Amino acid sequence: MNASGPGVDTHEMVLIHRVLRREFGQLPRLFRAAAGDRARSRVIGAHAREMLTFLHTHHTGEDELLFPLLRERAALDPELMDRMDAQHAQVDDAVTAVDAELPAWTASADAAAGERMAARIDTMMPTLIEHLAEEEQDILPIVAITLTQREWDALGKHGMRAIPLTRRLVILGHITEETDDAERRRFMKVVPAPARVAYKLIGHRQFTRETTAIRG
Repeated sequence: MNASGPGVDTHEMVLIHRVLRREFGQLPRLFRAAAGDRARSRVIGAHAREMLTFLHTHHTGEDELLFPLLRERAALDPELMDRMDAQHAQVDDAVTAVDAELPAWTASADAAAGERMAARIDTMMPTLIEHLAEEEQDILPIVAITLTQREWDALGKHGMRAIPLTRRLVILGHITEETDDAERRRFMKVVPAPARVAYKLIGHRQFTRETTAIRG
């Protein structure tokens, strides 16, 4: 089912979901490969911290700004929404556990701690993948015809506020990394013109440099 309807264009959330699948999908390998290498663990630790915050903000935005409106206005399957909540809780438990170990691991590159974090994310991933797919198939089409543009924009602003100004161009690179030309043009329409220019001039280069260092 198309994630966009006649009202709000929700495709930007599909792009955010791609970031979550891609970056969390590779984190276990990165944690394990950095064992004993403190220079490497500092690089991976900073990236993991950014992605943990990105995922946490994404979920809190849905919990606070999206799901309550859907429950209020749409004839939703109660089991679907209960499942959404349960999936959020399972993922958030894993995020909290990894977040607790990350600072010490970033400084030490301890192999056992890295393995624990990798295993937690490995265990979490099936739930996260199922959750994102179900949102795209069953939730976003309802959002498209239920929320106003202002309400949808509030969700985006919630996410943007959690990203430091110095990191927004890099996150823009993550969001557009796997887009085709049409998707990129479509997404960039909602990005302020100064940010589009800044990304073209410096942001893409910064993103490429960082991701090359992260992925080795």
